Amino acid sequence: MLHALQVGNPPAWDDVPEEFQADLAALDKLDNNTLWQIFHSHKTAADMKRYNILLEDNSNGKLAEAECLELMSVRHDADLFMLCKAQAAVLLCWRGYNVAAT
Repeated sequence: MLHALQVGNPPAWDDVPEEFQADLAALDKLDNNTLWQIFHSHKTAADMKRYNILLEDNSNGKLAEAECLELMSVRHDADLFMLCKAQAAVLLCWRGYNVAAT
């Protein structure tokens, strides 16, 4: 996606993990206002706090099995969130908008 931003090529999603490709491909059909909303979106402070707690507990070997599953889910959601933001930026650039100015 970074390459697409730099050279101005149409965005592609085939270089990301297969599990995210359908979600990224669906962004192509969204209108510009919706893409701007995705681009400017943020995770909540509570979401980020929980993610950081899970990461810290994981690095200290303190996660129970249920928390390991929660961490996997939260990590997947965070990855998808960031990929969608990046793809929204690429699409907006490809459509002629300057996302660096916002």
